Amino acid sequence: MKAQHVVVLVLHCATALTGAASPLLGQDADAWRVSFAAGEEARRSGDVTAYANEMAAAAGLLPAGHSNRPLVQYHAARAAAMAGQADAAVQWLRATWSEDIESLMISFAPLDPAFGPIVASPEFRSVVDLAGDLALTTRRLGGDVHLIVGAGSNVVVKISSDGVLMVDTGYGLALPALRRTVNDLGGGPIRTVIVTHPHEDHMGSVAELGADAEVYAHSGTAAAMAAPYVFMEGVSIPPKASTAMPDTEVDSDLSIDFGGESIRIVPTVAHTRGDLSVYFTESRVAHLGDAFLPSNPMMYPGTVDPDAFLDRLDAFLDSMHPETVVLGGHEDVTGLGAVRAQIRVTRAAMAFVRGSIDEGMSIQETAQVGQNRFPAQWTAFFYQLFTQPGR
Repeated sequence: MKAQHVVVLVLHCATALTGAASPLLGQDADAWRVSFAAGEEARRSGDVTAYANEMAAAAGLLPAGHSNRPLVQYHAARAAAMAGQADAAVQWLRATWSEDIESLMISFAPLDPAFGPIVASPEFRSVVDLAGDLALTTRRLGGDVHLIVGAGSNVVVKISSDGVLMVDTGYGLALPALRRTVNDLGGGPIRTVIVTHPHEDHMGSVAELGADAEVYAHSGTAAAMAAPYVFMEGVSIPPKASTAMPDTEVDSDLSIDFGGESIRIVPTVAHTRGDLSVYFTESRVAHLGDAFLPSNPMMYPGTVDPDAFLDRLDAFLDSMHPETVVLGGHEDVTGLGAVRAQIRVTRAAMAFVRGSIDEGMSIQETAQVGQNRFPAQWTAFFYQLFTQPGR
Protein backbone atom coordinates (compact mmCIF):
# COMPACT_ATOMS: atom_id res chain seq x y z
CA MET A 1 0.00 0.00 0.00
CA LYS A 2 2.03 2.86 -1.27
CA ALA A 3 0.85 6.44 -1.04
CA GLN A 4 2.46 9.77 -0.32
CA HIS A 5 1.16 11.70 2.67
CA VAL A 6 2.68 14.32 4.93
CA VAL A 7 4.03 11.74 7.36
CA VAL A 8 4.24 8.00 7.82
CA LEU A 9 1.07 6.17 8.74
CA VAL A 10 2.01 2.89 10.40
CA LEU A 11 -0.10 0.37 8.53
CA HIS A 12 1.22 -3.18 8.36
CA CYS A 13 1.25 -4.78 4.98
CA ALA A 14 3.48 -6.27 2.33
CA THR A 15 4.14 -2.75 1.13
CA ALA A 16 4.15 -0.09 3.80
CA LEU A 17 2.36 3.21 3.39
CA THR A 18 5.23 5.66 3.50
CA GLY A 19 5.79 9.32 3.02
CA ALA A 20 8.40 11.88 3.88
CA ALA A 21 8.17 13.34 7.36
CA SER A 22 6.95 16.91 7.23
CA PRO A 23 9.48 19.44 8.47
CA LEU A 24 6.59 21.12 10.25
CA LEU A 25 5.39 17.98 11.98
CA GLY A 26 8.74 16.20 12.33
CA GLN A 27 9.00 17.01 16.02
CA ASP A 28 5.96 14.79 16.56
CA ALA A 29 7.32 11.88 14.52
CA ASP A 30 9.09 8.92 16.08
CA ALA A 31 12.83 8.97 15.59
CA TRP A 32 12.80 5.96 13.30
CA ARG A 33 10.40 7.71 10.94
CA VAL A 34 12.81 10.62 10.57
CA SER A 35 15.67 8.27 9.68
CA PHE A 36 13.43 6.28 7.36
CA ALA A 37 12.36 9.43 5.49
CA ALA A 38 15.99 10.55 5.25
CA GLY A 39 16.92 7.13 3.88
CA GLU A 40 14.19 7.30 1.24
CA GLU A 41 15.38 10.75 0.20
CA ALA A 42 18.97 9.48 -0.04
CA ARG A 43 17.80 6.56 -2.19
CA ARG A 44 15.96 8.88 -4.54
CA SER A 45 19.02 11.12 -4.85
CA GLY A 46 21.33 8.16 -5.53
CA ASP A 47 23.36 8.41 -2.29
CA VAL A 48 23.51 4.69 -1.48
CA THR A 49 25.86 5.16 1.50
CA ALA A 50 23.43 7.54 3.19
CA TYR A 51 20.56 5.23 2.22
CA ALA A 52 22.31 2.34 3.99
CA ASN A 53 23.23 4.39 7.05
CA GLU A 54 19.78 5.92 7.53
CA MET A 55 17.89 2.65 7.07
CA ALA A 56 20.24 0.86 9.47
CA ALA A 57 19.61 3.66 11.96
CA ALA A 58 15.83 3.44 11.47
CA ALA A 59 15.88 -0.33 11.96
CA GLY A 60 17.94 0.07 15.10
CA LEU A 61 15.46 2.56 16.53
CA LEU A 62 12.39 0.38 16.00
CA PRO A 63 11.46 -1.67 19.07
CA ALA A 64 11.39 -5.45 18.90
CA GLY A 65 8.09 -6.76 17.59
CA HIS A 66 7.10 -3.53 15.83
CA SER A 67 5.02 -4.32 12.77
CA ASN A 68 7.12 -2.05 10.54
CA ARG A 69 10.44 -3.68 11.42
CA PRO A 70 10.42 -6.17 8.51
CA LEU A 71 10.04 -3.47 5.86
CA VAL A 72 12.69 -1.23 7.42
CA GLN A 73 15.07 -4.16 7.82
CA TYR A 74 14.46 -5.12 4.20
CA HIS A 75 15.36 -1.55 3.18
CA ALA A 76 18.50 -1.78 5.33
CA ALA A 77 19.43 -5.04 3.58
CA ARG A 78 18.95 -3.77 0.03
CA ALA A 79 20.72 -0.50 0.84
CA ALA A 80 23.68 -2.40 2.25
CA ALA A 81 23.83 -4.55 -0.90
CA MET A 82 23.79 -1.44 -3.08
CA ALA A 83 26.56 0.10 -0.97
CA GLY A 84 28.76 -2.98 -1.37
CA GLN A 85 28.23 -4.18 2.21
CA ALA A 86 27.45 -7.81 1.39
CA ASP A 87 27.80 -9.15 4.93
CA ALA A 88 25.51 -6.47 6.36
CA ALA A 89 22.94 -7.10 3.62
CA VAL A 90 22.76 -10.80 4.47
CA GLN A 91 22.62 -10.06 8.19
CA TRP A 92 19.66 -7.70 7.73
CA LEU A 93 17.80 -10.28 5.63
CA ARG A 94 18.47 -12.92 8.26
CA ALA A 95 17.14 -10.56 10.94
CA THR A 96 13.99 -10.04 8.88
CA TRP A 97 13.55 -13.80 8.77
CA SER A 98 14.48 -14.67 12.34
CA GLU A 99 12.32 -12.09 14.11
CA ASP A 100 9.24 -13.83 12.70
CA ILE A 101 7.05 -10.75 12.22
CA GLU A 102 6.76 -11.04 8.46
CA SER A 103 9.66 -13.36 7.69
CA LEU A 104 8.70 -14.12 4.11
CA MET A 105 9.21 -10.52 3.03
CA ILE A 106 12.66 -11.85 2.08
CA SER A 107 10.95 -13.60 -0.85
CA PHE A 108 11.17 -10.30 -2.77
CA ALA A 109 14.97 -10.19 -2.49
CA PRO A 110 15.76 -12.53 -5.44
CA LEU A 111 13.57 -10.30 -7.64
CA ASP A 112 15.13 -7.06 -6.38
CA PRO A 113 17.87 -5.61 -8.64
CA ALA A 114 19.47 -4.05 -5.57
CA PHE A 115 20.69 -7.50 -4.53
CA GLY A 116 22.21 -8.19 -7.96
CA PRO A 117 25.82 -8.07 -6.71
CA ILE A 118 25.21 -10.79 -4.10
CA VAL A 119 22.27 -12.79 -5.45
CA ALA A 120 24.49 -15.70 -6.52
CA SER A 121 26.46 -15.85 -3.28
CA PRO A 122 26.07 -18.88 -0.98
CA GLU A 123 25.37 -16.55 1.95
CA PHE A 124 22.45 -14.89 0.15
CA ARG A 125 21.04 -18.22 -1.04
CA SER A 126 21.30 -19.67 2.47
CA VAL A 127 18.91 -17.01 3.75
CA VAL A 128 16.40 -17.24 0.89
CA ASP A 129 16.38 -21.03 1.15
CA LEU A 130 15.24 -20.83 4.77
CA ALA A 131 11.67 -20.75 3.47
CA GLY A 132 11.98 -24.45 2.61
CA ASP A 133 12.02 -25.25 6.33
CA LEU A 134 9.18 -22.89 7.21
CA ALA A 135 7.11 -24.16 10.14
CA LEU A 136 3.59 -22.83 10.59
CA THR A 137 1.45 -22.92 13.73
CA THR A 138 -2.30 -23.37 14.05
CA ARG A 139 -5.09 -22.37 16.38
CA ARG A 140 -8.70 -23.49 16.36
CA LEU A 141 -10.98 -20.44 16.30
CA GLY A 142 -14.42 -22.00 16.38
CA GLY A 143 -16.22 -24.95 14.84
CA ASP A 144 -13.96 -26.39 12.14
CA VAL A 145 -12.33 -23.03 11.40
CA HIS A 146 -8.61 -22.68 12.13
CA LEU A 147 -6.00 -19.94 12.00
CA ILE A 148 -2.64 -20.69 10.35
CA VAL A 149 0.17 -18.37 11.44
CA GLY A 150 3.52 -17.81 9.77
CA ALA A 151 2.73 -17.67 6.06
CA GLY A 152 3.06 -13.88 5.96
CA SER A 153 -0.52 -13.03 6.85
CA ASN A 154 -3.34 -14.58 8.83
CA VAL A 155 -4.56 -17.54 6.80
CA VAL A 156 -7.90 -19.02 7.90
CA VAL A 157 -9.11 -22.44 6.80
CA LYS A 158 -12.38 -24.29 7.23
CA ILE A 159 -11.78 -28.04 7.30
CA SER A 160 -14.73 -30.15 6.26
CA SER A 161 -15.67 -33.37 4.50
CA ASP A 162 -16.22 -31.27 1.37
CA GLY A 163 -12.59 -30.22 1.39
CA VAL A 164 -10.98 -26.97 2.54
CA LEU A 165 -12.01 -23.34 2.22
CA MET A 166 -9.10 -20.93 2.65
CA VAL A 167 -9.15 -17.19 3.33
CA ASP A 168 -5.89 -15.67 2.01
CA THR A 169 -2.80 -17.69 1.13
CA GLY A 170 0.23 -15.88 2.52
CA TYR A 171 3.34 -15.51 0.36
CA GLY A 172 4.03 -17.89 -2.51
CA LEU A 173 7.10 -19.34 -0.77
CA ALA A 174 4.84 -20.49 2.07
CA LEU A 175 2.71 -22.79 -0.09
CA PRO A 176 4.57 -26.09 0.62
CA ALA A 177 4.38 -25.43 4.37
CA LEU A 178 0.75 -24.35 4.01
CA ARG A 179 -0.17 -27.60 2.29
CA ARG A 180 1.62 -29.62 4.97
CA THR A 181 -0.22 -27.74 7.70
CA VAL A 182 -3.62 -28.21 6.07
CA ASN A 183 -2.91 -31.93 5.82
CA ASP A 184 -1.90 -32.04 9.48
CA LEU A 185 -5.28 -30.48 10.34
CA GLY A 186 -6.97 -33.34 8.53
CA GLY A 187 -7.88 -31.28 5.50
CA GLY A 188 -8.36 -32.63 2.03
CA PRO A 189 -8.13 -30.73 -1.23
CA ILE A 190 -8.41 -26.94 -1.14
CA ARG A 191 -11.71 -26.32 -2.93
CA THR A 192 -12.30 -22.60 -2.34
CA VAL A 193 -10.00 -19.61 -1.87
CA ILE A 194 -11.18 -16.14 -0.79
CA VAL A 195 -8.67 -13.30 -1.27
CA THR A 196 -9.20 -10.37 1.09
CA HIS A 197 -7.13 -7.89 -0.96
CA PRO A 198 -4.42 -7.69 -3.64
CA HIS A 199 -1.18 -7.66 -1.66
CA GLU A 200 1.36 -10.39 -2.15
CA ASP A 201 1.46 -11.46 1.49
CA HIS A 202 -2.24 -12.31 1.15
CA MET A 203 -2.43 -13.74 -2.38
CA GLY A 204 1.03 -15.11 -3.12
CA SER A 205 -0.19 -18.65 -3.83
CA VAL A 206 -3.54 -17.91 -5.43
CA ALA A 207 -2.38 -18.81 -8.96
CA GLU A 208 -1.21 -22.27 -7.86
CA LEU A 209 -4.26 -22.93 -5.70
CA GLY A 210 -6.63 -21.44 -8.26
CA ALA A 211 -5.72 -24.15 -10.74
CA ASP A 212 -7.90 -26.52 -8.70
CA ALA A 213 -9.94 -24.25 -6.42
CA GLU A 214 -12.74 -21.77 -6.96
CA VAL A 215 -11.44 -18.25 -6.29
CA TYR A 216 -13.51 -15.39 -4.85
CA ALA A 217 -12.11 -11.84 -4.94
CA HIS A 218 -13.20 -8.25 -5.45
CA SER A 219 -13.04 -6.82 -8.98
CA GLY A 220 -10.39 -4.41 -7.70
CA THR A 221 -8.28 -7.40 -6.75
CA ALA A 222 -8.83 -8.97 -10.16
CA ALA A 223 -7.62 -5.76 -11.80
CA ALA A 224 -4.55 -5.68 -9.57
CA MET A 225 -3.75 -9.31 -10.35
CA ALA A 226 -3.71 -8.50 -14.05
CA ALA A 227 -0.96 -5.90 -13.57
CA PRO A 228 2.60 -6.19 -12.25
CA TYR A 229 2.74 -6.19 -8.45
CA VAL A 230 4.99 -3.36 -7.27
CA PHE A 231 6.53 -4.09 -3.88
CA MET A 232 8.51 -0.86 -3.88
CA GLU A 233 10.07 1.36 -6.49
CA GLY A 234 12.20 -0.81 -8.76
CA VAL A 235 10.93 -4.11 -7.32
CA SER A 236 7.99 -5.81 -9.03
CA ILE A 237 6.73 -9.24 -9.97
CA PRO A 238 4.79 -10.14 -13.13
CA PRO A 239 0.99 -10.22 -13.35
CA LYS A 240 -0.71 -13.30 -11.98
CA ALA A 241 -1.43 -16.28 -14.18
CA SER A 242 -4.96 -16.78 -15.44
CA THR A 243 -5.55 -19.42 -12.76
CA ALA A 244 -5.38 -16.67 -10.12
CA MET A 245 -8.25 -14.70 -11.59
CA PRO A 246 -11.45 -14.92 -9.56
CA ASP A 247 -14.14 -17.28 -10.72
CA THR A 248 -16.52 -15.00 -8.84
CA GLU A 249 -15.97 -11.27 -8.44
CA VAL A 250 -17.52 -10.05 -5.20
CA ASP A 251 -18.53 -6.40 -5.50
CA SER A 252 -21.61 -6.65 -3.29
CA ASP A 253 -22.54 -8.75 -0.27
CA LEU A 254 -22.48 -12.47 -1.04
CA SER A 255 -23.25 -15.58 1.00
CA ILE A 256 -21.93 -18.99 0.05
CA ASP A 257 -22.43 -22.39 1.63
CA PHE A 258 -19.41 -24.56 2.36
CA GLY A 259 -19.08 -27.55 4.62
CA GLY A 260 -22.55 -27.03 6.06
CA GLU A 261 -21.91 -23.42 7.01
CA SER A 262 -23.09 -20.12 5.57
CA ILE A 263 -20.15 -17.81 4.90
CA ARG A 264 -20.69 -14.12 4.22
CA ILE A 265 -18.28 -12.20 1.98
CA VAL A 266 -18.64 -8.43 2.26
CA PRO A 267 -16.76 -5.69 0.36
CA THR A 268 -15.00 -3.36 2.82
CA VAL A 269 -12.94 -1.31 0.39
CA ALA A 270 -10.61 1.15 2.11
CA HIS A 271 -7.15 -0.32 2.63
CA THR A 272 -6.94 -1.14 -1.11
CA ARG A 273 -9.32 -1.00 -4.05
CA GLY A 274 -10.26 -4.63 -3.52
CA ASP A 275 -10.90 -5.34 0.17
CA LEU A 276 -13.23 -8.11 1.29
CA SER A 277 -14.15 -9.26 4.80
CA VAL A 278 -15.37 -12.75 5.60
CA TYR A 279 -17.71 -14.03 8.33
CA PHE A 280 -18.23 -17.68 9.24
CA THR A 281 -21.73 -17.38 10.66
CA GLU A 282 -22.01 -20.65 12.62
CA SER A 283 -18.37 -20.77 13.75
CA ARG A 284 -18.57 -17.08 14.76
CA VAL A 285 -15.26 -16.12 13.16
CA ALA A 286 -14.64 -12.90 11.23
CA HIS A 287 -11.60 -12.22 9.02
CA LEU A 288 -11.43 -8.50 8.20
CA GLY A 289 -8.21 -8.57 6.18
CA ASP A 290 -6.06 -5.48 6.49
CA ALA A 291 -9.13 -3.29 6.87
CA PHE A 292 -8.48 -3.92 10.57
CA LEU A 293 -5.04 -4.02 12.15
CA PRO A 294 -5.22 -4.35 15.95
CA SER A 295 -2.05 -2.38 16.71
CA ASN A 296 -3.17 0.71 14.81
CA PRO A 297 -4.55 3.52 16.98
CA MET A 298 -7.46 3.88 14.57
CA MET A 299 -8.86 2.64 11.27
CA TYR A 300 -7.42 3.59 7.93
CA PRO A 301 -10.76 4.40 6.27
CA GLY A 302 -9.47 4.96 2.76
CA THR A 303 -9.41 8.10 0.68
CA VAL A 304 -12.68 7.83 -1.27
CA ASP A 305 -15.51 7.88 1.26
CA PRO A 306 -14.25 7.18 4.79
CA ASP A 307 -17.68 7.73 6.37
CA ALA A 308 -19.31 5.16 4.10
CA PHE A 309 -16.57 2.65 4.90
CA LEU A 310 -17.04 3.08 8.64
CA ASP A 311 -20.84 2.88 8.33
CA ARG A 312 -20.56 -0.30 6.30
CA LEU A 313 -18.15 -1.90 8.74
CA ASP A 314 -20.33 -0.90 11.69
CA ALA A 315 -23.36 -2.54 10.07
CA PHE A 316 -21.35 -5.68 9.33
CA LEU A 317 -20.22 -5.93 12.96
CA ASP A 318 -23.79 -5.39 14.19
CA SER A 319 -24.89 -8.43 12.20
CA MET A 320 -22.41 -10.72 13.98
CA HIS A 321 -22.82 -12.75 17.14
CA PRO A 322 -21.54 -10.79 20.18
CA GLU A 323 -18.94 -13.48 20.93
CA THR A 324 -17.44 -13.47 17.46
CA VAL A 325 -13.69 -14.03 17.22
CA VAL A 326 -12.14 -11.34 15.02
CA LEU A 327 -8.96 -11.40 12.97
CA GLY A 328 -7.22 -8.71 11.04
CA GLY A 329 -4.84 -9.57 8.26
CA HIS A 330 -1.99 -9.72 10.79
CA GLU A 331 -1.45 -9.96 14.54
CA ASP A 332 -3.42 -11.86 17.15
CA VAL A 333 -7.12 -12.60 17.45
CA THR A 334 -9.43 -10.21 19.27
CA GLY A 335 -13.14 -9.45 19.55
CA LEU A 336 -15.75 -7.09 18.22
CA GLY A 337 -15.06 -4.58 20.99
CA ALA A 338 -11.54 -3.89 19.71
CA VAL A 339 -12.82 -3.16 16.21
CA ARG A 340 -15.57 -0.90 17.47
CA ALA A 341 -13.08 0.97 19.64
CA GLN A 342 -10.93 1.72 16.59
CA ILE A 343 -14.00 2.89 14.69
CA ARG A 344 -14.95 5.25 17.54
CA VAL A 345 -11.47 6.77 17.66
CA THR A 346 -11.41 7.13 13.88
CA ARG A 347 -14.77 8.92 13.86
CA ALA A 348 -13.61 11.19 16.67
CA ALA A 349 -10.39 12.07 14.83
CA MET A 350 -12.31 12.78 11.63
CA ALA A 351 -14.79 15.00 13.46
CA PHE A 352 -11.97 16.87 15.20
CA VAL A 353 -10.13 17.56 11.94
CA ARG A 354 -13.30 18.63 10.14
CA GLY A 355 -14.03 21.00 13.00
CA SER A 356 -10.54 22.46 12.88
CA ILE A 357 -10.87 23.02 9.13
CA ASP A 358 -14.22 24.78 9.66
CA GLU A 359 -12.52 27.04 12.22
CA GLY A 360 -9.82 27.97 9.72
CA MET A 361 -6.99 26.20 11.52
CA SER A 362 -3.88 25.19 9.59
CA ILE A 363 -2.58 21.63 9.41
CA GLN A 364 0.14 22.55 11.92
CA GLU A 365 -2.35 24.12 14.33
CA THR A 366 -4.62 21.09 14.01
CA ALA A 367 -1.78 18.73 14.88
CA GLN A 368 -0.75 20.84 17.84
CA VAL A 369 -4.24 21.24 19.29
CA GLY A 370 -5.03 17.56 18.85
CA GLN A 371 -1.68 16.13 19.90
CA ASN A 372 -2.94 14.86 23.25
CA ARG A 373 -5.82 13.01 21.61
CA PHE A 374 -4.58 11.76 18.23
CA PRO A 375 -1.20 11.01 16.64
CA ALA A 376 -0.08 13.92 14.47
CA GLN A 377 0.39 11.74 11.40
CA TRP A 378 -3.28 10.77 11.50
CA THR A 379 -4.61 14.30 11.93
CA ALA A 380 -2.32 15.35 9.07
CA PHE A 381 -3.67 12.56 6.90
CA PHE A 382 -7.29 13.50 7.55
CA TYR A 383 -6.55 17.21 7.13
CA GLN A 384 -5.06 16.59 3.68
CA LEU A 385 -7.89 14.25 2.77
CA PHE A 386 -10.66 16.66 3.77
CA THR A 387 -9.04 19.68 2.10
CA GLN A 388 -8.57 18.02 -1.28
CA PRO A 389 -10.19 19.94 -4.16
CA GLY A 390 -13.75 18.84 -4.71
CA ARG A 391 -14.38 17.55 -1.20
